Amino acid sequence: KGTGKITRKDKEGIAVISYGDERLAPSRTVIYIIIAVILFLALTGTLVILFYPRTVSATSGKLQIIHAKIQKNSTELTLMDTINVKNSNYFVSHLDGINIVVQYQQKEVGQNETVYQISPPAVAARKVTALNYTIGLIFNKETGSDDIYTYCCRIHYSLGFQVQVVSKFTYFSKQF
Repeated sequence: KGTGKITRKDKEGIAVISYGDERLAPSRTVIYIIIAVILFLALTGTLVILFYPRTVSATSGKLQIIHAKIQKNSTELTLMDTINVKNSNYFVSHLDGINIVVQYQQKEVGQNETVYQISPPAVAARKVTALNYTIGLIFNKETGSDDIYTYCCRIHYSLGFQVQVVSKFTYFSKQF
């Protein structure tokens, strides 16, 4: 058994330190672990808030008549519709396609379907982008709204159109 003393003859020094010696206990390890966990949770929460997909909405802004061909049995109107696309995300979205349907008195009188395959327009993050589209409207017996001639030419009348906008967007290479 050893005496607890190290002699000079020993080439290797052996030190016996008791298990309960506080000088060997890590003093700040718990603090470092708590700080690392808090930083990890804060970073993860920030990334989830920033990159969680939000809605991209498209609404019809204003309709303008740019061409009108009014006849007694058939009326054709060409409208320009300004679509306001609102991107609520913190990253850029791309508009892949848009379908605009115009109804008059519960009957479909016009439609415009645009699909972007080569270069879809980018909608900037946290912005509203205005896009213009033309829609051809036809009022005749086939569409069931041939009485438009009476409203346009004989009576001063405001026409009420219902515009439905359906859009497809891509971000992070996923289509929504």
